[in-house]
Amino acid sequence: MNAPAPPPDIGRREPLIIFLNRGMIVTRFFNTAQDPVFFDAGRRGRFNAPDGGYGVLYAAEQTQGAFAETFLREPGRGLIPLDLLRAKSLARLEITRDLRLAKLSGAGLARLGATAEVTHGGLPYDVPQAWSKALRHHPERLDGIAWTARHDDEALCYGLFDHPPPCVTEASRETDLDQDWFWELAERYGAGIAP
Repeated sequence: MNAPAPPPDIGRREPLIIFLNRGMIVTRFFNTAQDPVFFDAGRRGRFNAPDGGYGVLYAAEQTQGAFAETFLREPGRGLIPLDLLRAKSLARLEITRDLRLAKLSGAGLARLGATAEVTHGGLPYDVPQAWSKALRHHPERLDGIAWTARHDDEALCYGLFDHPPPCVTEASRETDLDQDWFWELAERYGAGIAP
C-alpha cells in the first residue's frame, strides 16, 4: 500500500502535539566531519523539504532511536561496517526554546489523515516530504514532526524545522563510538561489527 498524500484540508486538522521543553536533551548520530547542529536541506532525508527550501535536523528522544535511524537503515542489516562506525559521532543536543511537534504516530496519524507508511515506508520519499512541507506550513506553527523509528517502533524520533530562532545547541559529543555502551546498544538489535 502506498503512503497517502496530505489531505486537502490538512490546515483545518488538529494535530496531536509532542512538546519538547527548553532544557531537554535529544540525541543524534552525525557525520563527524560536520557540525552536529545540522539542518539538512538536501533531498535525501525522509522529512526534508521537497524543494530544498528549508532544513531539517534529525534527532531522537533516546540514544536507541538515534541508533536505529542511523545504523539500521538497511532492513536486516546485522553488521555495522567499520568505516561507517568511524565516520559517525554521537551528539547530545539541548533544546533552547519550547518546541511543538506534530505527532505522526499512534492516534496522531488518523487525526491528520496519515498512515504509518508515511513514516515507515521506503524510498522514494516524495510523499513524506510533502507531509513535511504541509506540516511546516500548518496554521498551528509547528516546529517539527515526531514519529517512531522505522526499525524500532518504540523509539521516538524528531525532525526539527529550521525556523528561527535557533532551537538546539550542542551539549556534548562522543567521537569514539568503539565503546562498551555502543556495543551494548548494538547487541540490543542483534548487530555487530563487520569483519
